[in-house]
Amino acid sequence: MTLEDKVRLYCEAIHTQDTDLFRTLWSEQLPCTLISVGTVFTGYDAIVQDFLIGGIQAAYERINLIPEKIDVTYRDADCAIVTFSYHTECIRRKDHAPYGIAGVETQVWRLEDDWRMIHLHYSKV
Repeated sequence: MTLEDKVRLYCEAIHTQDTDLFRTLWSEQLPCTLISVGTVFTGYDAIVQDFLIGGIQAAYERINLIPEKIDVTYRDADCAIVTFSYHTECIRRKDHAPYGIAGVETQVWRLEDDWRMIHLHYSKV
């Protein structure tokens, strides 16, 4: 599976809010971080519990993360940096109103038994 495919799986996990799929994309061997708009999540459990469940699932009844222009740069045989622009199409849970943002995302992947994410940083533009 290519890293472009992994990015699409990540987007699917966000869209479906599938915690099991989301977990399979992250390293359990190395320290992980996720930097969201204004918040840093440190550690695998915090990323799943506080970002995906406490953030995404709590805020949106539906979210579609749409990547554009996925670029993969291999730093060496077991490390890659992925960047892409994105936009979202969401329905907010609190008022059922449409909502969306656009931005840029950077992901750092390490090759373990498979490619696993160790760092993600996204921001709005």
